[in-house]
Amino acid sequence: MNPLAPSGKDRQATTLAKQTIAEQIAQALRQEIVSGQIPAGSRLPQVEIAQRFGVSTTPVREAFGLLQRDGLVQIDTHRGVTVFLPTVQDLIEHYEIRTALEMLAVEKAAECFQPQDAPPLAAILDAMHATDDAAFYVERNHQFHLRLYRLGRRARLVTMIEELRNASLAYNHLYAAADVPKDARRLDAEHREILAACQANDPARAANAVRQHIQQTIQHLQAVIEPRRAE
Repeated sequence: MNPLAPSGKDRQATTLAKQTIAEQIAQALRQEIVSGQIPAGSRLPQVEIAQRFGVSTTPVREAFGLLQRDGLVQIDTHRGVTVFLPTVQDLIEHYEIRTALEMLAVEKAAECFQPQDAPPLAAILDAMHATDDAAFYVERNHQFHLRLYRLGRRARLVTMIEELRNASLAYNHLYAAADVPKDARRLDAEHREILAACQANDPARAANAVRQHIQQTIQHLQAVIEPRRAE
């Protein structure tokens, strides 16, 4: 037995420490990607990232894995790690699926909506409208939609939507960094219409509002993606 080898508890603590470092690096990079400080398509050299954070390449590699799971980076054996840059076809296919599911979810939410459900959702929209922080906006936008959809009492449907919305971080961060500040008024109006339709217990109006909201997102994202892929 090697007396210098770590005990079971020590090995566990070491593993947790490494996971914590990897998560911290992933969080820092995630914020920079979402805010647009690191543009889509940028390379993330592993050694340079490790030097920047003063760590070995191991937690950096683990952090890249976490970011890949979120859909924010692509890992290629030959090209290394790059910030995800979707194709227009990726975008259209993804949002076609989301549109169908989210229209159904908001219909159910509108049917079940109660007066007391409105103030917390309106507060989220107020916070979104007041910020120019892209990362904060994306987080609150995610929170608004999921909180609303959960009112429809279709847990499996909401789980499917949440998984798709998590995967669409790769699209959302592009849109937020490029367009949220200048489109804040339009986005706020779209969200308020979704909420108003639910308050009116009007499923058809709510579904139409969500469809139009997602279509606007597709159009604006397409305008961001196409020039970048042409570079």
